[in-house]
This record gives sequence, structure tokens and C-alpha cells, in this order.
Amino acid sequence: NPDQVTADLTAAADQALKFPSANGKLFVAGFCWGGTQSFRFATNRPDLAAAFVFYGAPPDKDAMARIKAPVYGFYAENDARIDATIPTATDGMKALGKTYDPVVYAGAGHGFMRAGEAPDASEANRKARDDAWARWKTLMRQGS
Repeated sequence: NPDQVTADLTAAADQALKFPSANGKLFVAGFCWGGTQSFRFATNRPDLAAAFVFYGAPPDKDAMARIKAPVYGFYAENDARIDATIPTATDGMKALGKTYDPVVYAGAGHGFMRAGEAPDASEANRKARDDAWARWKTLMRQGS
């Protein structure tokens, strides 16, 4: 249930902001279904510093209008189902004046963050994972 997912993410985010080590910046990240939920959570949480979407689909354009944080996408070249949503998300976010920065990793497959760490990982998945980790850490350090 989407409302329950939002309630759960809101409760987790509220709790995380109370941790003594919290710096007041709230980020959300998710993978696959979780990536879709991260993109959707950005429509419901105006105080996000950024949303990181790993191979997840975007919300509809009406919901995108509520996004205040930049959204960074991490996508695999060999993921036709999800990749088909990138142009619509790009156009929708641009038309709304929102920041959406998708990167598609060459030769990688859906789930490359997990597949890329396996001992028998393909070179494309390993490279995508390494490059995505570097990008993600840089974006978080910058505070987005």
C-alpha cells in the first residue's frame, strides 16, 4: 500500500533525524522497487536533501510537481523496462523545473550494485558498481 510505504519511510526518516550523529540532512535511496519508492518518497517529503534512485521508475508528472529535492538516477544500459521510463522522467522533471540527473552505466544490467560485487561479476556490472559508488559518495559529501 503506497500510503503505508510513505508512513513507514516518514517514521524512519523522522527517527533518523533524531540520532545524535545526524547532521540535519535527509537523503533517501532505494534499489529496484525501493528505487521507485525513493523517487515517490521525494514527492511526499519536502525536506529531503536528495533522492537517489537505483534502477527505479518515476512517479507520475502530477506527483513530480511536489518534488523539492534533486533526484539522481543510477540506471543500467541493459534494463529495457526501467530505461524506457527515463525519457519521460527527464522531460517531466525538466518541464517542472526540477533537478533530475540520470546516469546510465554502459553494459550493466538491472541490479548492478549487487551483481557487481559478486566474485564472478561481469566487468560491466563491476565497473558500474564502482562508478555508481563513487558518484553516490561524491553527491552525499556535496550535500546535494
